Amino acid sequence: MSQQTREHYMLEAIKAAKEAELEGGVAIGAIIVEESTGKVIAHGGSTANHTNDPTAHAEVNCIREAAQKLKTNNLQDFTIYTTLESCHMCLSAAAWARIPRIFFGAYHKDVDSSLIDVKGKFLDEEEAKRMNLRDDTSMVAKGGILEKECLQLLASYNKQHKTKS
Repeated sequence: MSQQTREHYMLEAIKAAKEAELEGGVAIGAIIVEESTGKVIAHGGSTANHTNDPTAHAEVNCIREAAQKLKTNNLQDFTIYTTLESCHMCLSAAAWARIPRIFFGAYHKDVDSSLIDVKGKFLDEEEAKRMNLRDDTSMVAKGGILEKECLQLLASYNKQHKTKS
């Protein structure tokens, strides 16, 4: 485990989600933490809607930032914290970056379906077991960290977003 608690890092991801919303994005945030030092090395939010880039999810934006900053695509010593359970694309991007741990707040089954691009009973916690990180490394995903706070953040965003529509 990192130098801080999982809740501490999730609060940082929530902060990134709020910043993303202020900048016109969806209130979904993520951070990447270096496990050996506990240092947050990347943070970001979902910018897909206002940048017209369907791949600009919070996790992908963080992975891009971390890889560029560190000049590597191998992030084995890192962990993602995200406010919402990852979609297939983000989970796969983490696997390609060899990130072995993803911790998330809200489960996609509990938020408005307009925020989700995955149908059915897909759960990171199960799907992560099938990810191939190479080198006999497996991925672990665990949800429910500050779940209530993450759900409230997304519910508030969705209420405001639907009012403006």
